[in-house]
Amino acid sequence: MKNKFIITKNYNSSKSTTPSYIKNNDFTKIMSLFSRMLKANQWKDYSFSLHKENLIFCFYRHSFETPIYKIVYEKKSNNFKIWTIYHQNNKVRSSSSLEKTIKWIESRYLKSI
Repeated sequence: MKNKFIITKNYNSSKSTTPSYIKNNDFTKIMSLFSRMLKANQWKDYSFSLHKENLIFCFYRHSFETPIYKIVYEKKSNNFKIWTIYHQNNKVRSSSSLEKTIKWIESRYLKSI
């Protein structure tokens, strides 16, 4: 017996109501950071959540604790986006470049890696 799948798509959403997501290579860079920290035995778990205005990546030492670091992506306009780092819920750095935010986090663990 063959399975029959019907794929339907809804294209009626307007651009103004559709949330803006990060680029695929940005997601890859963040997951690469997590894998390096996992290998260095610094972080054990991660999560991410999508809200209407921003995207939040959380990194945990243990899954039952509060996040050690949060990386928050906010798209202010079409030409301006900002990456903000929170360390234990305190804002520590903001940048328009993801690479700079990742380098800053890695510099905190330079001795361990």
